[in-house]
Amino acid sequence: MKTIIRTITAVALLLAGTTAYAQSFGAGYVNSSRTMYSDSPADGFYAGFGYSAEIAPGLYLNPGLYYEFLTASSSTNIGSGLVTADSKTTEHYINVPLHLSFGIDLAPTFRLFVYGGPTANVGLASTTEEKGSIVGISGNTTVNNYENDNISRVDILVGGGAGIEVMKKLRLTVGYDLGLLDHDATEDVTLKRNRLTAGAAFIF
Repeated sequence: MKTIIRTITAVALLLAGTTAYAQSFGAGYVNSSRTMYSDSPADGFYAGFGYSAEIAPGLYLNPGLYYEFLTASSSTNIGSGLVTADSKTTEHYINVPLHLSFGIDLAPTFRLFVYGGPTANVGLASTTEEKGSIVGISGNTTVNNYENDNISRVDILVGGGAGIEVMKKLRLTVGYDLGLLDHDATEDVTLKRNRLTAGAAFIF
């Protein structure tokens, strides 16, 4: 929790000292290629606010604060239902990007740009619900993945992407991030997370 507070405070101070060219509210789709449970991909969404401040002609600083939700499930069936196992994991994150973007105006109402940089990624909660049955006898349990400090909450993502801006009101982006830090605190497993994003932002 202290890490979360420090991260949010740092972004607030950064934004407070920046003359904003534009503010935006954005949301979109997230696909995470690797998460805490396994190599299984997870799907979800993000939503939050961003700022754009011009620091040189065509070059902008783009900090922001975004919430991210991910979920993934797996199912095993052995012997035509004699043994079944189902698992569903949900994860909640706060993302704090500090990106730079550079673009050119292809028309008075149409701008093409690329962006890149780091994103601080902080895990708020992660739970796995497991259900299983053996010859009709069933049971279930819910595990807090952060409970024993075997999974790290903090990651640094580095990536980039491209987008278009229409009439300085609508921004469409697609991007990809690579996770730099190992989520698994144990020595025998390396667990890094990459993600693909696609979304839209309304500029105001």
